[in-house]
Amino acid sequence: TGKTVVAMHRAKHLVETVFPAKADRILFTTFTRNLATDIHENLKTLCGPELLSRIEVVNLDAWVSGFLKARGYRFEPVFDEEGNELWENALALAPPETGIPVDFYRQEWDEVIQPQGVSSLEEYLKAPRLGRGTKIGRATREAVWPVFREYRSQLTGRGKREYIDMIRDARQLIEKQGIRLPYRAVVVDEAQDMSAEAFRLIRALVPPGPNDIFLVGDAHQRIYRYLAVLGKCGIDIRGRARKLRLNYRTTDEIRRIARVGFELAAK
Repeated sequence: TGKTVVAMHRAKHLVETVFPAKADRILFTTFTRNLATDIHENLKTLCGPELLSRIEVVNLDAWVSGFLKARGYRFEPVFDEEGNELWENALALAPPETGIPVDFYRQEWDEVIQPQGVSSLEEYLKAPRLGRGTKIGRATREAVWPVFREYRSQLTGRGKREYIDMIRDARQLIEKQGIRLPYRAVVVDEAQDMSAEAFRLIRALVPPGPNDIFLVGDAHQRIYRYLAVLGKCGIDIRGRARKLRLNYRTTDEIRRIARVGFELAAK
């Protein structure tokens, strides 16, 4: 439907018309490094060097890493191989008497603990677990919590953080220190793959006001299981959302066949 093209034209409009001062900056961020590179190349043609000099195009994880590094942040992102090793160490504490399978722990971490920023047993006991399927009571939560605590301890001991932790740390640093960034607006592409923590950071990057945040995304193209509620992240889209209904790339025949295949695969 041309979402990215719309977002690029929006960025051009913002720096050209809405925020035309030389000191005004627009942050154009997306989920992957490769897409950010493509967007930057296309903006060269659309905007020209003068306008483009005031649009910073970078994927969100790279922006977070640069922001934290410039402020002496001592943690590095953990990658899959090392993360798997740390999980193996932590899972040695899994209590067999609960009968909970091993794959429960990483799913619980990714879908409950990390999205809600849970950092203690007290917080975990209160954390909602909607959509997890299996209900677990207070005693079971107390029994499994040492696994999560150990994994966090293992990360800290090696000077590591998951990216969602780094995003959270960046937001908290901005909020606690009252850091004022040069951005007048943020444009976000592929918003469907952003986590709630990412949207909280995006909200902290610019003060609330007209033309502050522009998001484009398509839930049907979601790669990850992030289901953020924007209102809970401080981003109010009530009455401000629009659907793009004209598809420039996919014929209706292809769409219908793909939909049938998707429904069959889901059965």
